[in-house]
Amino acid sequence: MKNSTYRQIVVGGLSLILAYLFFQSRGLWDPMHAWNRAFADVSLLFLSVILLLGSLSKVFKSVRKWLVWRRELGIWTGVTAIVHVLIILDGWVQWELFQFFFVFSPIAGEWVLHPGFALGNLLGIVALVYVLILMLTSNTRSKKILGFKSWKYVQQTVHVLYHLVILHTAYFIFIHNPDAPNWLQVPFIMTITLVWLSSLIGFWFTVKEAKKSKGI
Repeated sequence: MKNSTYRQIVVGGLSLILAYLFFQSRGLWDPMHAWNRAFADVSLLFLSVILLLGSLSKVFKSVRKWLVWRRELGIWTGVTAIVHVLIILDGWVQWELFQFFFVFSPIAGEWVLHPGFALGNLLGIVALVYVLILMLTSNTRSKKILGFKSWKYVQQTVHVLYHLVILHTAYFIFIHNPDAPNWLQVPFIMTITLVWLSSLIGFWFTVKEAKKSKGI
């Protein structure tokens, strides 16, 4: 229990520090957008680390000792994602949810459906549902209630969550407003490439170990 509390404090503190640094890196942005993006960046970073730890632990035994941190990282992935959404709800759309799908057209003089914008936000909403489920089940009590197999199945949907987050993020940093300066573009590509490659390597090592255990 003490170790878990310690890890929560460490990851929570790191979340705030990283969010502040990400915010400062966007000094030219409107503060509301800079803060919402900062917490989203932390959430994506933690989610990527969770997947990297899982893949690399299959390759390097020394990484396995860090797997215990995935629970706290998962919880704070959810917390920072929620903060990201709350900042948008309160500071941007002002709790008018239709603005996640419609934009005001000065030419038409009315709100019109923006297909790409709507899809990008819909992916984000579905991802939020996933992250809430994962966050709420990241505890021993949920494991006992659901049973190990069901609990493990739920936790393994983190890969689905990751792909939803990647698509949501990619839309907003590459498509929605391509002329807006955003230093995240290159690190974003590098991160998803690293996660993808580590996943392939981890899979290869898993297959190799399985064959070895069967004497193939």
